[in-house]
Formats: sequence, C-alpha cells, structure tokens
Amino acid sequence: MSGFRSSRYLKRAIAACAFACHAAIAAPVTFNGELTESDGVFNRPFTLFSTSGVGTATSYDVFSFHVDAAGVYSAESTAFSAPGADTFLALYAGTFNPATPLINLLAVDDDSGAGALSLLSAALQAGTQYYLVFTTYDNGDFGSYTGTLNTVSGGGQVILDAVTSDVPEPATLGLLGLSLLGMSLVRRRGAPAALR
Repeated sequence: MSGFRSSRYLKRAIAACAFACHAAIAAPVTFNGELTESDGVFNRPFTLFSTSGVGTATSYDVFSFHVDAAGVYSAESTAFSAPGADTFLALYAGTFNPATPLINLLAVDDDSGAGALSLLSAALQAGTQYYLVFTTYDNGDFGSYTGTLNTVSGGGQVILDAVTSDVPEPATLGLLGLSLLGMSLVRRRGAPAALR
C-alpha cells in the first residue's frame, strides 16, 4: 500500500515540476514584416503624452496579441534592413486608432534595444487585447524587420492573434475528416436499399 501511495505522490510531484518548468520558460514569439511606401502612415507618439515632431508620417505595421497570464512582457525589434535601422515601438491596450495615437497607449520606445533598435516592457493582463505597432523614428524609412515578444516575469505566454499560415492546423484537418465521414453517412442513408 505504501508503495502505491509513494508512486502517486511521485507522479504528482513530477507533474507539478513539469507545469512549473513550462510556466517559467515561456517561449518567445517572433514577429516580422516589411514597411513599404504603400503602408498607412501616422504621426507616431514621441512620449505617452505627445506625438512626434519628426515622425509625423511614419509607415507602420500592427500586431494584435494577448497573454494567457498576468505578468511583465517585453517587445523588441531585433533587425531592420533600412539604412540606420532606427525603429520605434508603441504598445496599446484595447484598441489602436492611428488617427488618435495617444489613446490607449501603454508604452513607447525608441532606442533601448541594440543600437538604434527598440525594446519596451510592460505589465500586461490576461483577457485584454493588445496591439504592438512597429514603426520608425523618421518618415520614409522602409525595409524588412524582425522582432520578438517575450515573457519577463509571471510565467505566461504571448499569443499572436493575427498569424496566418499556409499549412492547415491539426484541428482543421480533423474537422475535414469528420465532415467527409458525415457526408458519406448521409449519402449511405439516402441510397436505395438494393445498393446498401
């Protein structure tokens, strides 16, 4: 009896350890894109309370995401192919409207990353929609870029909401199989008895 009890406690301890390790080591999420002349422009923020006098018409891309647990998270631009590579990041909660760039603004950063790249961090809550705006310090800077969203503390995970993929997800493939099975059953049910 004591061997069974020890085994059960050992299994619980291993499961708790695995859960804690997973929570403590959340994987960074990569985002990427390209700023072009055809992108929308806005007068980007300079601080939380003022817009820029230099970046009055910067191209931008927006990434919507949420987190699955409260904690501190970071956003970092890791590369930008434009000359000078001077990026700017802005983080919004709830909604982002380029016509009112100071509304719902949580954090901004110009050069806290490597060189002229951006790095910001903020306390985020589960159940809130966030928008990361990737833009540039100056008007007219175009090129491809990469960045990461990462967990600083709290053990949660960042989930990008606008990820597209050409490869069907496993759940989609499962639904396809179920629909084919359902169609064959309906077809069999409607077939004359002689064909059954």
